[in-house]
Amino acid sequence: MIGKFRLYPKEDGFVSFIWLIFILIPIIAMFPYDNFDKQLALALLGIFVITYRNCLFNGKWLPLWMGLMYGISLFYAMYFGYIYLFIYPAWMIGFIPMKKKVFKYYYSALVCMLTPVPFSLSRLPEYMAQELKITIFVYAFFICAAPFAGRSIRRQAELRKQMYQSTQRMEYVIKQEERYRIARDLHDTLGQSLSIMTIKAELAGKLLDKNPEKAKNEIAEVAETSRGTLQTVREIVSSMRHVLIVEEMITIEKSLRAAKIILSTEGEELTGEIATDIQNTLSYCLRECVTNVIRHSKASHCKIIIEKAPTHYTLTVEDDGNGMSGSVHGNGLTGLKERIESIGGQLEFTQKNGTKVIFTVPVDKKEETIND
Repeated sequence: MIGKFRLYPKEDGFVSFIWLIFILIPIIAMFPYDNFDKQLALALLGIFVITYRNCLFNGKWLPLWMGLMYGISLFYAMYFGYIYLFIYPAWMIGFIPMKKKVFKYYYSALVCMLTPVPFSLSRLPEYMAQELKITIFVYAFFICAAPFAGRSIRRQAELRKQMYQSTQRMEYVIKQEERYRIARDLHDTLGQSLSIMTIKAELAGKLLDKNPEKAKNEIAEVAETSRGTLQTVREIVSSMRHVLIVEEMITIEKSLRAAKIILSTEGEELTGEIATDIQNTLSYCLRECVTNVIRHSKASHCKIIIEKAPTHYTLTVEDDGNGMSGSVHGNGLTGLKERIESIGGQLEFTQKNGTKVIFTVPVDKKEETIND
């Protein structure tokens, strides 16, 4: 079966493809095509565009396509002085994933192709040669640097993709752990309670005729166990509504990345030790702080620090922005202060070279932690 034709690769291909718009410069400059040389040059440009597109797919014919691009670029540089066409294969060898050894081969070939270009100036009129001399050397510099720039950009793109995939995997792991925790809680509590209720109900049925009074007691114990089980179910459902700090951090990282704000964190590993109800409150406070950073601070960097002391935990959110306005400051902090005080915590706020908000919460050893 013949595969569907694609003009450019699905990932990142279009960005590289739109740069072909600069091919219009020589096309317009050579108009009208009233002689064979110009017609040949136009045909070669068509082949150049096709080979450039084929190179984007990085197939087994890549050496052939790159060779054609080199040859056509050299032709235009030698006969028309259009050295800038070399920027296309130069960028390509940096942007396409390849081994370091292969990259060196392509780069060496690029430098060799550029070497004879300055000597072609001798065939041009002196005034044109003088004008093109500086231009050619400037273009040559950028052409030689382009492969390394393309390689760097590609690595950054790959790193961002890996980070995104890691985040997606982390989200899946967190959801799975939550499912396992709920299943474990249901098995440990409901399973035992329902077994007891079944045994007592069967016993009450047997004693109903022989000893009605004892049967009544057994039924009362079944009712009591049922009420206790119902309360346990309510607690499990309530815990499912809690938002963990690690879950909130995933959402925060995405929001800050979309706002082009760099996030750095310290002490994330401590979140598993904090009680779930405290984590739920801290997650809300963390969300509100980061929302203010994105909307009002005009910051470029946000830092979140979690620290532990013998009697308390501290959560610090700081940025390098210009602070918050008075209305945002007053209304937002009042709500955060009320929430953090409801769990026995404290809030500190400073605005100096940015904004810093510090939440202090007690170490509640009575609460069941995530690690239990």
